[in-house]
Amino acid sequence: MDAFVYLRVRPGMVEEVVIQLENAPGVRAAVGVVGDWDVLAAVHGPDLKGIAENVLRHIHGIEGVERTVTAPVVPADVLGPSSGGRRTPVPMQQRGDACFVQIRTAPGSASELLEVLAGLEDVAAVALIVGAYDMIVEVPYRWEQAARVIVNEILPLPGIAAAHTLVAISDLQPQEEDRDQFSAWS
Repeated sequence: MDAFVYLRVRPGMVEEVVIQLENAPGVRAAVGVVGDWDVLAAVHGPDLKGIAENVLRHIHGIEGVERTVTAPVVPADVLGPSSGGRRTPVPMQQRGDACFVQIRTAPGSASELLEVLAGLEDVAAVALIVGAYDMIVEVPYRWEQAARVIVNEILPLPGIAAAHTLVAISDLQPQEEDRDQFSAWS
């Protein structure tokens, strides 16, 4: 079973939390994001109880983590034959630039919207989730390119009641000091 864990992190601790998450049991991937949350993590476990235990025992124990919300992925077989049997990859399978669009669907439109989104060329992965949003869609581009896909291809789709985007900051680099090699001599 898969789930996504949204994390609020103390200021200045995002890089350290991401590093620790990547070494935590059950965590497939973690990335700093720009948006309402600071970090998004993809977790895996034998079942929801196993995921919850890992979140409570390991993720909550990471210094700097202030708050989490866990959104389990709805198993593909729950959608039944109406989903057309399409199995789409779960977001965060690959590293790199990405935007994660969280979608709240209109009543009764989740299965059809899932199929449409999974068929879009510029969508790397989509999953039905439980929580404040009904889906998470991965657009595998930097924000500057992903914004066009989100605005022109995703948001106009019928069945979307609301959407919110998290932009991955996949390669945070340590800040270099602002001086040249000779300034230390003065």
